Amino acid sequence: MKTILILHHGGNQIRGTEVCLIQTIEALAENGFRVIILRKDTCLDNLITKYVDSILDEPFPEIMFDGSHKTFPVKQYFSSSFRLFQLIRKNKPCMILCSGGLPCQLSLPIAKLLNIPLLCHFHHPAAKRYFYIWMVKFATKLIFPSNYTKSVVIEKCGRDGEVVYNAVDVNNRFVPVNSRENKYRQNLGIDDSTVVVGQIGNLAAHKRPDVLIRCFAEAQRRIKNLSLVLVGNGPLYKELENLIKDLGLEQSVMLMGYVPDVKPYYQHVIDINVLASREEGLGISVIEASACALPSIVTNCTGLREVVDNNITGLLFDRDNMTQLTDCIVLLANNPELRRKLALAAREKAEKFFSVERYKNQMLKQIKNFC
Repeated sequence: MKTILILHHGGNQIRGTEVCLIQTIEALAENGFRVIILRKDTCLDNLITKYVDSILDEPFPEIMFDGSHKTFPVKQYFSSSFRLFQLIRKNKPCMILCSGGLPCQLSLPIAKLLNIPLLCHFHHPAAKRYFYIWMVKFATKLIFPSNYTKSVVIEKCGRDGEVVYNAVDVNNRFVPVNSRENKYRQNLGIDDSTVVVGQIGNLAAHKRPDVLIRCFAEAQRRIKNLSLVLVGNGPLYKELENLIKDLGLEQSVMLMGYVPDVKPYYQHVIDINVLASREEGLGISVIEASACALPSIVTNCTGLREVVDNNITGLLFDRDNMTQLTDCIVLLANNPELRRKLALAAREKAEKFFSVERYKNQMLKQIKNFC
């Protein structure tokens, strides 16, 4: 049985990167690979335990020189390197798979020393220095979630690679419903006649939820029975609360915070999905919405252009044109037939390009080139 060693830094919650990793681990287990994973946080553990041989703690001490931010934990770095070296010598993996760029900094020197191929699944664009400090440039193989991310990496460090689109479960989980259950809107105080605009994701600056709230406020002046629901937590939560109060939108804008399951919002609450980010590697929440047959309005930039086809599966607006975003909201809110047309095409695209089966097959193809 061949062994794959996976290194994942990640955060303390399940996001797009973690979803990709879970699907990769499932695919490896289904195809007879033995999987060992080093991870920093425990949020993955319950979801992957049955697929892996071992789950090991790793703090991933990072050496970084980023302007005024400098970290140089030499002792911790060499301690982690020694543990990793021993683990690799004992288990003899046929490949090291780094989920994200940072784990390459720890594992790549050892991979080179022991002549083990290292595949880096690089999820998000980054500044040029990270490709060198994290040693991403020197990985055996790079995988990207979008052509946009691939183009950034080529520009920043001259390395090419393969594009494997992120995926969602379009067969069982993120699926359209024949009829909506009223209880979900009732619990939010929203009636059936209201058009609900929604954004699902981290309340972070690059996703620009503040821009969406301001554009929603303008749209609401032009059309009645309109609500906005933002699902997710993040560093901007308090700031957005104050913005909603300042704009007098307490009755029509809801901050839901973290919810354990976003699916009911796609299936039973939201009519129009929006992601106003200034940059996305791909945009997993838009794929989820598409799979549930929702039209999306997204920024005409970065990886989002690969998820939404303008006037076919949704609408695009120019990154710095807030009037366009407002107009898109009003257009779809006033036109249920257009929403339905875009939604059906969005679902078709999700099934064709963003299924878990397609993702697993493409990832396995890349891994089996080395194992």
